[in-house]
Amino acid sequence: MSEQTAERSRDSDADPVTDVTEASTGPLTDESADESGGSYFSVRALVVAFVAIGGGMTLGSLIPMIPFTAFAGIPVGAFVHGLLDRERRYAETAVAGGLLAGLSVVTSLLPQLLAGLNGTRLFSIAAAVGLVLSLGGHYFGRDLRAGLTREL
Repeated sequence: MSEQTAERSRDSDADPVTDVTEASTGPLTDESADESGGSYFSVRALVVAFVAIGGGMTLGSLIPMIPFTAFAGIPVGAFVHGLLDRERRYAETAVAGGLLAGLSVVTSLLPQLLAGLNGTRLFSIAAAVGLVLSLGGHYFGRDLRAGLTREL
C-alpha cells in the first residue's frame, strides 16, 4: 500500500500535457520542427530556382528566329527544380520565374525603353506570365517525383 502512495506522488509531479504530447509524437526537438516544414522560405532554394530557371531560359533562347523562346525554358527549368528538390518550393520558384521573365523582357526591349516605352507594364505582364509558367512547371515536376518515389 505504501508503494501505491509513493507511485501516486511521483505521477502527480509529472506534467500530464507534456507526457501526452511526447507520448503521441515523440520528444519535441528542433529537428522535428525542421522536418515538419518549419521554414516557409529558403534562400538556398531560391538560388537553386534562379539557376534552374535561368538555365532553362538560356537553353530556350538558343532557338533562333523565334521571339521570346526563353519563356519556353521557364517551365522546363521549374520542372527540373521540382523534380530534383525533396521539398515543395513553390514560393521560391514563383519569385525566380517572375523576376527572370520580367528582367528578360526589360533587357530585350532596352532600346525601346530608353526611347520612352513604359517598362513597368511590360515587366509586370512578363513577371505574371513567368510566375504562372514556373508554378506549372514546378507542380508537374513535383507530381512526377511523387509518382516515381511512391511504392506500388
